[in-house]
Amino acid sequence: FEDGFACDLTRRHKMKKINPFLLLFLLPLFCLGQSNEGVEFWFGFMEHRDVNQNTKVAMITAKTSTSGTISVPLQGWSEEFTVAANAVTIITLPRSTETVGSEFVTENGVLVRTNDPASVYIHQYHSMRSEAAVVLPTAAIGDAYYVMTYQGVTIQNTVFPAEFLVVAREDETEVTITVSDETRDGKPPGTTFTVLLNAGETYQVQARRSSGDLTGSFVRSDKKFSLFAGNSWTQVPDFCEFRDNLLEQMYPLSTWGRRFITVPNDKVSFDVFRILAAEDNTTIEVQSTPSNTYNLDAGEFVEYQLSAASFIMASQPILVAQFSVGQQCNGHSLGDPSMVLLNSVEQTRDTVTLFNSSFENIEENFINVITRSVDTDIVFFDNQQLISTGVTFTPVGPNGEFAYARIRVEPGAHTIISEGCGVIATAYGYGNVESYAYSGGASFSAINANPIPEGGCLNDTIYFDTGLSPFRFSFDWDLGDGTTSDQAVFSHFYPALGAYPVRLITYDECLDIRDTFYRDLMITLRQAVEVIDDQRICEGERIELGASGLAGARYEWSGPNNFFSEAQFPFIDNAQLRDSGRYSVIGIISGCATFPADLQVDVLPIPAPDLGPDTILCSREGFTPILDPGTFSSYRWQNRSRNPTLRVQQEGQYWVEVSNELGCTASDTVLMREQCPTRIYIPNAFSPNDDGINDEFGAFGTDIIRFQLRIFNRWGGVVFESKDPEGHWDGFINGEPAQEGVYTWMIELEGYQEDGSTYTEVLSGNTTLLR
Repeated sequence: FEDGFACDLTRRHKMKKINPFLLLFLLPLFCLGQSNEGVEFWFGFMEHRDVNQNTKVAMITAKTSTSGTISVPLQGWSEEFTVAANAVTIITLPRSTETVGSEFVTENGVLVRTNDPASVYIHQYHSMRSEAAVVLPTAAIGDAYYVMTYQGVTIQNTVFPAEFLVVAREDETEVTITVSDETRDGKPPGTTFTVLLNAGETYQVQARRSSGDLTGSFVRSDKKFSLFAGNSWTQVPDFCEFRDNLLEQMYPLSTWGRRFITVPNDKVSFDVFRILAAEDNTTIEVQSTPSNTYNLDAGEFVEYQLSAASFIMASQPILVAQFSVGQQCNGHSLGDPSMVLLNSVEQTRDTVTLFNSSFENIEENFINVITRSVDTDIVFFDNQQLISTGVTFTPVGPNGEFAYARIRVEPGAHTIISEGCGVIATAYGYGNVESYAYSGGASFSAINANPIPEGGCLNDTIYFDTGLSPFRFSFDWDLGDGTTSDQAVFSHFYPALGAYPVRLITYDECLDIRDTFYRDLMITLRQAVEVIDDQRICEGERIELGASGLAGARYEWSGPNNFFSEAQFPFIDNAQLRDSGRYSVIGIISGCATFPADLQVDVLPIPAPDLGPDTILCSREGFTPILDPGTFSSYRWQNRSRNPTLRVQQEGQYWVEVSNELGCTASDTVLMREQCPTRIYIPNAFSPNDDGINDEFGAFGTDIIRFQLRIFNRWGGVVFESKDPEGHWDGFINGEPAQEGVYTWMIELEGYQEDGSTYTEVLSGNTTLLR
């Protein structure tokens, strides 16, 4: 999907039917990276009911054999993998990839890179709680989303909340969030706040209460990012007490559609649906049994139950979600809540590859397929004509324009190909009180964005790109200067300044729909942008860039280490040596880019003083160490000394700040602790005769931690005992003078080594009592 538009082998009056085996050969030529196929993916896992116990896997499939790397860049974890053609490689992710808690930055975003286009799915499960999601490649993600979640539950005073997770793919991604309900951190409904994320960082928001529902929250940024939403553990509907976690990747606003087919999941009596609006006064008609009409404003949603297929038509783009119902209420012996976002019929694909998972005891797997009724005989499933396998299509929509089929499948990868106007597919499965569901993806064309360029500079060539497939759409351009075109992609030259009223009419030949776009395309003179002066900073400081001189401009910065920013005043915290170099910026006004301006940033190395590890000193023995941080241009110690070294006189914390010849400073600290090694002396004789000389026997020591002295007679009896190092024997036993002779002593000792560490030791010996 690198080129950003759908690749549908449609317009049947232009192309003959193609043999599906030949189509598989041709697809790499026509459809490089549709929808959920890509070469780079960012994703994350939200908090699960079973925190730090659940299993998280990535399932990677590809039409051709390829290889790649999956990593958690900010945690230093990575694993290389290979994928065989039409097979699946399953990789278990570290426990740390689960985001726990609300409203703080975490570093557990997961990155997948492949050498060739692949599809990535994720599955999170534990003990009858299971959910899966398709992961969109970075080429298909956006910068603005509304959130779809589901209210939670409270069990034994524990809240299992609605939640959503932002995953950044670029540094300095400034994310602005407006929440629709109170958050766990106490932000009230309607609060808008901003979070700054770097590549690989994630930010999770959870509802404060189980009744809280974050559906309708709005998340936007200055850069593209991935967004996941759902619930840690909930019941659907809210009265059905069978629960499961919900996990789904949100679709960018620019890809929302206005026409949807909903298909009831197989085996169950009904499903729950939600429709969310992006614009005020959105009128929605649900054609089914019964039919209903709703009117919603931006961020509002409606929820209803339906047991039959339906056709949805809206006046403005909408998001539609389908929820599986808990086993207690679904009329089937298997299943539990799951969530899937539906794809509009405006975003069909000619090829869909899905993976049906059997993880955590899934017993039944299904795929729902939607196509135009006239194309049912040219839809192929795993290289077989689908209707030839006995599968029956059921008409749905106005005049039966569309048709759907529900297919029971085996676990594993499955490929669906349409030779007509494309298909939509959804994979799901049931187990005992568990389930999963996810979409097979869509073309994800930016169908809600105006494809007419803002403008350009005088004497420049202006490029026009509809972002739509010429196989499916026809185009009628009026370029505002008397020139017309019917091309999807082309260039044009305007010879004069001014505003040119450009009109584009697109015609979807599959759906018989026309859309008209207008814009005054501005041709202006190229201007100049000004930048701040060159910078010399030290490692760890902030690089602050800035552009000025243009009113109403947007900016694009580029620089070393793949730096890119669209901010007028971008910055880089904690600058490293690799960030040195030239930084260039252009300003863009009405599509006209200025001449580039640049500035030089030199990041200078900081000194590295080293006072060594914390250590001890023993002043009684005259040990006064000298602190030497190394050789530098200048020094400043905590006592204001400017000498290169410092002699330590007493215990305490010492620090030094040094500067190198470049003017960068750094500091180091060390703790000096007064502690002398243990010393002990035991005499070998004593004479308790009251002459004041050696009248007592005992130990003479210093810096003793623990001490116990016992003295024994020749028969092993204890004649004296003390735990006090100052406790000495006076030569008496029970008040009577002890006999002269040899006595044995034993000391259990804990003391200090020369390096300040402690030791224990048992000492023993003899002493002679003399009278």
